[in-house]
Amino acid sequence: MFYERDTTDQILSLARVTTLGRLRAGLSYLLEAHGFRYYVFTCHTVESDGACTAVLHNLPSRKQAAPASVDNVIVNDPLAQYAINETLPMDWRSLMSRPEYQGRIFRAAMNRRVRRGMRSGCTVPLLQGYGALAWLDLALDRDDESAWAHIRQYLPYATLLGRVVLDKTRRLGKKPLSADDVSSEPLDERERACLRGASEGLSNAEIGALLGISERTVSNHIHRACEKLHARNRQHAITKALLSRQLYACTLPLGNEAGPVS
Repeated sequence: MFYERDTTDQILSLARVTTLGRLRAGLSYLLEAHGFRYYVFTCHTVESDGACTAVLHNLPSRKQAAPASVDNVIVNDPLAQYAINETLPMDWRSLMSRPEYQGRIFRAAMNRRVRRGMRSGCTVPLLQGYGALAWLDLALDRDDESAWAHIRQYLPYATLLGRVVLDKTRRLGKKPLSADDVSSEPLDERERACLRGASEGLSNAEIGALLGISERTVSNHIHRACEKLHARNRQHAITKALLSRQLYACTLPLGNEAGPVS
């Protein structure tokens, strides 16, 4: 299928495909030739009527459990969190060695990938803000030093591959993203702080105790944040704040709002 010998030219040849089916087949063929077993391209978008997820992958079919909500996937998945906050590709071993990804929920998410055969891999952040988040995961079905060396060597090409896949999926199957998908009225510091506390599983009373405000005031801040973000509930608001990069942007730490974060 790929007549070019140069890796970059092989990746760019995917830009010539004309259907999502051909993109899926071409991507599987290309990555197998480049030594990878699996790929997963994920794109979350948030619109006025809710959040939706588009996924392109070659994972083996399995009996489907009840699907997790998009909101929970974004909050609980370390790869989604990395895609929200970073722009460079990174192998999973390095990513999961960071202190901020040591939590039990994040470890459980990665263990689920291992059970599906994704034993080593890398993540490429592709799109942030404007109500959307996208990233590409590449994976091998083995976990040894040669696998990790191969992944690290491929990282520069992974970025180019991710950009091509993002461009083609948007052209072939998704409408253009618009800044209108995000509220033009930004969250204020208290609204962000309250949403951040909610994203960490704190109750309104616990958030109020940390911020030195009443439980009712916390509820009012979260309600106002939902209105600004056009969200159905607090979990939906957390997701939209994450995707629009407002949850942590200029956010002051809970319980310490005296000065800006350095």
